[in-house]
Amino acid sequence: MKTRLLILLLACFATAAHADEPAEATIQGSYFALIVSDVEASRSWYQTVLGLEEISRSTERDRYDIINMAGPGLFVELLELDAAAERPGGQIEGPFKVGMLVDDLTAFAAGLPATTAEANIIYDQENGVVLLQLKDLDNNTVQVMQRVEE
Repeated sequence: MKTRLLILLLACFATAAHADEPAEATIQGSYFALIVSDVEASRSWYQTVLGLEEISRSTERDRYDIINMAGPGLFVELLELDAAAERPGGQIEGPFKVGMLVDDLTAFAAGLPATTAEANIIYDQENGVVLLQLKDLDNNTVQVMQRVEE
């Protein structure tokens, strides 16, 4: 399934790249990842304050706890990183990425400048998205996602 989707996406990217008119994609929402000190307390806050629901969870003992949450127009990844709390001065540090949801990832990718570095395409079946990861000039991850209907 992943291979078929990847082939389909690559074929769509190739076709769209040769279109006479640039394709347009509508931004449908936002995505962000936050490093938090207590993933359960943060989950409760985001559920209460923003009305988000937990959609998946990933844990590796003594390394991290991650909760993915979603609601209309918003996808949030909460990360509790055990190693992050050990930084000097107690400052929490770690990976950071930003992103957005679009209605047509193929059109978005086709509209990228030719100078854009090779993008990493990922099919995330657990969270129901296919995503395109780009790196900015500071090597930050910019993630563009499209929800996939089952």
